[in-house]
Amino acid sequence: MIAYIQGVLAAGRSGAAVIDVQGIGYHIHIPLTTKLPPVGQVFKLHTHMAVREDGIQFYGFSDEEQRYCFLSLLDVAGVGPKVALAVVSHLSPESLRTVIADGDVNQLVKVPGVGKKTAQRILLELKDKLPGPLNLSGEMNDVNMPAAYGQEEEAVVALLSLGYSRNEARDAVRRAYEKNPFADAAVLIKAALKELMPL
Repeated sequence: MIAYIQGVLAAGRSGAAVIDVQGIGYHIHIPLTTKLPPVGQVFKLHTHMAVREDGIQFYGFSDEEQRYCFLSLLDVAGVGPKVALAVVSHLSPESLRTVIADGDVNQLVKVPGVGKKTAQRILLELKDKLPGPLNLSGEMNDVNMPAAYGQEEEAVVALLSLGYSRNEARDAVRRAYEKNPFADAAVLIKAALKELMPL
């Protein structure tokens, strides 16, 4: 899996960018809200590579959190890359978490391509994967979530980029967190890898 692509921006428009990496131009689908630098400047996108029968497509995001939301949406039955990209184009990660925490169907159906049934599936299936955003105290709005959730999530995303499934990554990071609840993401990643590859 290609975790990110960094190179010179060769071309850009709403919804897509072409990044030149040593003479190879990667066409990457991006959220409509992505801010592109001027053509010719170095640019980096966190990517997801989708392999389909008709070819390979890249989807790029300005940060890991946005990519994590995109990947979580892909896990929902009936949601493909096009719909997932539309959701993260219209809702920031924090907004999406708030919508899911509130069970706000009305906000989701405003996204092009998302009907009521799809919105309901997103709310149901992502309730545990994308819990509410941080409040001002730095704790999760869901009282069952640890204050260090951001570190856990970063570790999960890192394991996903290494090819582990979402369930494997989430379970390993949670076990690592339980053993060391004050660890930062780097320590959690190392500990989680030990959980996944015991001696």
